[in-house]
Amino acid sequence: MCQDSIDQSAYSDLLIEEKFDDDLYKYLCDNHCHPHDDVDKLDEIAKLRTGHLTLMGVREQDWDTVKKVVDQSSIDDEDGVERCIPSFGVHPWYAHLVRGAARNQTEAAEQHYNRVLTSKDDSEKADLIQHLPTPSSDWLRTLRANLEKYPHALVGEVGFDRSARLLPAGAEHWHGVRPTEVRCTPEHQLEVVSSQIELARDLNRSVSLHCVQAHGMVLDLLLRKANEWRKKDMKTPFRICLHSYGGSPGILPSLFDIKRPVKVYMSFSVAINGRLGNKLLQLIEKVPDDRVLIESDYNTPTGIDDAMVDITKVVAKAKKWSIQQVVEITRRNWLEFINISAPSGEHRA
Repeated sequence: MCQDSIDQSAYSDLLIEEKFDDDLYKYLCDNHCHPHDDVDKLDEIAKLRTGHLTLMGVREQDWDTVKKVVDQSSIDDEDGVERCIPSFGVHPWYAHLVRGAARNQTEAAEQHYNRVLTSKDDSEKADLIQHLPTPSSDWLRTLRANLEKYPHALVGEVGFDRSARLLPAGAEHWHGVRPTEVRCTPEHQLEVVSSQIELARDLNRSVSLHCVQAHGMVLDLLLRKANEWRKKDMKTPFRICLHSYGGSPGILPSLFDIKRPVKVYMSFSVAINGRLGNKLLQLIEKVPDDRVLIESDYNTPTGIDDAMVDITKVVAKAKKWSIQQVVEITRRNWLEFINISAPSGEHRA
């Protein structure tokens, strides 16, 4: 999740000089965003020019907001696809707030938190635990119910974050807040994400994955799951996207070579990836044409349209495509990723 936008001057050298045609806005597909986080501006989401938005629910507390926005959004008259596609999941920043699927559901809250949280400062950890809510036991059932209610919904945002530290008691957002030294263990994050990935596979849903300092864990998990699923003769590939990918270029071939029954996509944003400089161009260039997606990762409607234009221009420069090619290809990839077939004879951007 992007908590702050990045000034365009930080990545201006990565932009193609070609002008963006305003007629192309409606074909832009934001693969990963959180505009519903800005609850005072929910009405502005409908006013965005970007054609489609994939809304990321990151914890039980915001799933209802995602549903509210989706229920009030329109159907695109041209392609028949919902303008806002919902996603529901438990982000690694909030993984400690839920019980692992295989754990004793009657485990005391304090015992749960002492097991899944770690810190260099034991007193800070103990104090924080006293302010945390009872960990959720029903979250996975609620997640399944939401996915079943919305046939095109994704599982997301889920994943791994080995650097994230918990907020102090009472804090809701990271902006301007100094985090604690308390972290959620990688083992618990793995347990939480594994159960969500299995649910996505069972319901044939795509997954939007957050990954910070844990790309090896992601590769190991996907290789293990692929071996398990091959034995079950899956008829459709399991689709997963590493959003705002900023890892090593060296691991990309291993991820794309997993192949059947896993199909890995990569999505990029200027909000997160714009700081990478020329490395971003190199990463995008190495992603197969049919696996590249674009996103804003904004947590407010303000600025999404501009961010989507900018990442379009970055991809154009990296791939040596025209802006129109980027819009067409990423739209087609987005439809395939969320498992919606492009209408026959659809209008090309």
